[in-house]
Order: sequence, then C-alpha cells, then structure tokens
Amino acid sequence: MTKFIGRRGTLLAAKEISRGTATTTNGFWVPRSTISFDDKVEIARENEALGKIADSDNLFVTQKMANGEIESNLDDKLLGIFLTSLFGSSPTTTGSGTYTHTYALDNSNQHQSLSLLYQDPDTARLYPLSVVDSFKIKVEQNALVVFTVGFMSRGGKQWTSQTADFTGLGNKFLHQHLVVKTADTVAGLGAATGISVKSLELNINTNAMVDSVLGTVEPEDILNQQFSVEGSITLNKEDESYRELMLTGNKKAMSISFNRATNSQFNLTLPRVDFTEWEQDRALDTIVSQTINIKGNYDAANGLDIISACTLVNSYTGTGY
Repeated sequence: MTKFIGRRGTLLAAKEISRGTATTTNGFWVPRSTISFDDKVEIARENEALGKIADSDNLFVTQKMANGEIESNLDDKLLGIFLTSLFGSSPTTTGSGTYTHTYALDNSNQHQSLSLLYQDPDTARLYPLSVVDSFKIKVEQNALVVFTVGFMSRGGKQWTSQTADFTGLGNKFLHQHLVVKTADTVAGLGAATGISVKSLELNINTNAMVDSVLGTVEPEDILNQQFSVEGSITLNKEDESYRELMLTGNKKAMSISFNRATNSQFNLTLPRVDFTEWEQDRALDTIVSQTINIKGNYDAANGLDIISACTLVNSYTGTGY
C-alpha cells in the first residue's frame, strides 16, 4: 500500500447504456477540487441482554450503497454528462462544428444513470447506478465558476485502473461570463437588460432515494423524487424593487446564462420565479447590498416546466451525453 496526497486520485463519469450496468466507455475525467463520495452502509446491531452490562455484542451489515459530492470548475464539455443525469435523459443535439445540446426535463423517477470510477495509487473502484441527487452552481467575483454535484449509487466494485485523460473538458466559465436577466414573461427575456449581480448561487435537487428491498444488501434502484430549483442573488441596493417582489409575491421569468463565446455557452430559463427572504447588508464602510432568495416554479398557465429551457453549446461531437 502507498501513502499519497489527494491530488493523485482521479474520477471518471460515464453514461450507462443499460441502467445499473457498470461502464467506463466514453467517460469524462473530472478534475475535481474536493470529493466526499464514498461507500456507506446501513447496519443492524445485536443488543439483547446476555447477563452483562455491555450494550452490544454484534453488528450486521444490512445495506451497501454510496453517496457524497464532488466539486469542480464549470467546463463547457464536461458539464454535459452531469446534465444528462440531472435532467433525466440525453439531449437533442443540433449543429455542425458548434453544437447545441438541448436538455428537456424528463418527468419520470428513473433518470439516466451513470457509472463513477474513482482510482488512486492503492485501488480502483467503480460505482454503478449513480444518479445525480443535487447540482449547485456558485459564482463569485474574480473566480472560476464552481459546481458541486451530489450522487447516490450502489456500492463500489473493484475495477481495473484506467488511464486518465483531461484533454476533453472544454472551456472554463469565469465570473465575467455570467448574465442574469428577469422579465415579466419568458418572451421578454431576450430584450431584457442584464442585472448587475455581485454573486449567485443556484441549487437544483432531484431528491434521490435508495430503493431498498428485502433479500439483498444492494439497492434495487436509485430513484429521483421531486425536482426543485432554489438559489440566491446578491447585488447593490439601488431601489426597492426586490423588496417589493418579496412583499407582493409577484413572479418573474429569469434566465441564467454563461456566455464565453459563440461555441461556449450554458443557458437556463426559469419561467416562474418567486422571491423571498430579502435582506440588506448596511455595513458602515461598504456600499449597501441586498440578497434575495429565488425559487423556481412550474408555470401551469403556460405549460412550462420549472426549467423550461436548458442549452449547452460547445464543440463536443461524441456520444458520452
């Protein structure tokens, strides 16, 4: 066995052709900055009275699974594999040279599964039936855009180490590539002026769960449940408009876009956003700012999903999505 630093560990994410069947084909190597994803167990403890004051005399493993998060920078090619599991199915791809991958939210509870391979100098373990449980984007000033993706999966299997290749990740999005707009309707977003945002956090959750059954320690399935979109934005306080949105409960359409170049973009449209928990920061020696929470809603009146449009534009031509 070898002593090693965390940087020497590598992670691969690959789309499963057959749900729960482990694969490393057409995968994407993920240059993560942090990782907490690992094996976990559920246990049953034997604690009957045996004439002694000891509170336990045995333990049994009753379920094996894995969960946790990885954090990485937002790369325009790498992002697509995670969007496939998050939205539930592969995108519709159009274009030539520059490709537009359009994702639609799959209204099902068995979203596309991935296989995750983690390897380091001591071991290689592959985790089949990995499903995106949460996806968070964080944008701060003078920084790379960071995303954190949470997974739930079956337990790891010993695997053959693969040769890592980090050359196909695409372009990185930076804070200056962010454009946030609001309008009364989705149709009005195109002509709307971008908001001068100081920071943004967006959290998308599929609320995945382990589907356990009797007769096995392996989950029968990993199911996604309710789909939610929440977040917050911070900006200078120049008027009372966001305070009024909170007080009145009025909704807005919102677009969140990252535009690096014509062949490097990521765009989300939320048709019906509400605004809550408005707060001011009135420190004595800094410009007064405001932070307000946002939450996406299904737009029943117009039949628009909670995220009504999601496009990823890049030069990726493979079948990994």
